[in-house]
Amino acid sequence: MRQKRAKAYRKQMNVYRMTFKFKPPIQVLVDSNAVLEAEKSKFDLKKGIDRTVQMETKLFITQCCINHLYETGNQPAIDIAKTMEKRRCHHKETMSSYECIKSITDVGGHNKFRYVVVTQDEKLRRSLREVPAVPLIYMNRSVMIMEPMSKVSERVVGEVERRKLVGGLNDAKRAGLMDGPPSAPPAGRSDDGGSGGKDGKSDGDGEAEGEDEDEDDAPNHSTANPRHKRRGPKQPNPLSVKKKKIVKETETVDKTVVKKSRKRRHGSKI
Repeated sequence: MRQKRAKAYRKQMNVYRMTFKFKPPIQVLVDSNAVLEAEKSKFDLKKGIDRTVQMETKLFITQCCINHLYETGNQPAIDIAKTMEKRRCHHKETMSSYECIKSITDVGGHNKFRYVVVTQDEKLRRSLREVPAVPLIYMNRSVMIMEPMSKVSERVVGEVERRKLVGGLNDAKRAGLMDGPPSAPPAGRSDDGGSGGKDGKSDGDGEAEGEDEDEDDAPNHSTANPRHKRRGPKQPNPLSVKKKKIVKETETVDKTVVKKSRKRRHGSKI
């Protein structure tokens, strides 16, 4: 697989994983036509699917598709189908691969079980393009090809991204603007904006007192929000400062003390 195509497949599967919650092991639903094509071209189906999806995968095949393989009498293709896990479709009578896989994948217009569908049926792929979040894979000359994301899936991805963006802007807690309950109103004022107090004074007196209180409280507003103190110069890094030399307290010889010289007296001459 070429590097450019592998990068596009990896990016596409990451969108399915992040938006539509696909989780490894990825469940891959294979129809009888894909098994017959792989047997005809001697292609390792499991290895090719793992290389295309680039995640851990688990292959499934329905009972109806197995019955179609038994009808063909192709024993190598039947052996390939036996290596996959059987997916119960609960169909009493054998249905076509198109109807069987369509009924499992399109559940109420959604890919409920998050299947990746591998099929050679163009009609089935055209029908599943109308269902969001259905990755489609087919074989072209022994090469596994993953179809680009359908327009329906792209529309759903755009809606999810838009909902995340709008939800983050409108929700204060999600946006990180509010970490706790809203602050209480300032003391001394009621919620209804009235100026009446406990003394039961008239509105006129309250307005006059309110003006006086505003004048008295004017300097307090400046102290409510003090300015940040300007920081002084930073101290040097203690690890980069040269350590002081420690002087020994006890020394054997004191160089400042000078020894006194002894004078020798000679006897008097007779």
